[in-house]
Amino acid sequence: MAVDLPTIAKTFYGGIVSPTPLSLTSNFLTGWGYPYSQWPQDLKDQYAYNPAQAKQLLAAAGYPSGFKTDVVTDAADPSLLEIVKSYFAAVGVDMEIRTMDSTSWLAFVRTAHNRIRWSCVRGSSLGISSDPIHQFMRFQTNYISDTAMVSDPTFDTYYPKAMAATSADSMKQILTDANKYVAQQHLSISLMLPMNEVLYQPWIFGYNGQSRAISRGTAQPF
Repeated sequence: MAVDLPTIAKTFYGGIVSPTPLSLTSNFLTGWGYPYSQWPQDLKDQYAYNPAQAKQLLAAAGYPSGFKTDVVTDAADPSLLEIVKSYFAAVGVDMEIRTMDSTSWLAFVRTAHNRIRWSCVRGSSLGISSDPIHQFMRFQTNYISDTAMVSDPTFDTYYPKAMAATSADSMKQILTDANKYVAQQHLSISLMLPMNEVLYQPWIFGYNGQSRAISRGTAQPF
């Protein structure tokens, strides 16, 4: 509630990105996941910009004056995080941005699984367009792609269920359930997902970008 997604979409992204928050699965995977258009109003309200309500939630959690935290990122350009930092500061959260080179960041987050407060990645943690099995791994405890370092016993049940699924319909239902859980539990902060353009020379024939047909996308959620 402290982060104004529509303003970030209009200013930082220049209006070329949807301002709606994302859950686990990309909205471009029609028929899969849990798109924002299907969210009930009470869930949408939890993601709407409301700094006054954000302060009330902090106070109810025992932090009436806010708290200090940090975010570890391997992003070369922390400008988006600087925007988030200013929004957090407005509700009393003092967030330090710690930038690491990619090698150190991978060792710190993916290999050592240090239980830091926040982790920001250049690859997307939300709005994923890869195959469903890899999507379930995004928040699987201690999995290498669990850069948010979520450890949630409920979410951990979805991957084995998906592996045991015997039809596309059952897989879709499991993925929908996982998406609902991610959205309801706020496992990661959505900073939207910009489009990723891939250009090819006009003299390349018989190729339609198959290697990009399934992609994890790029963004900076944390």
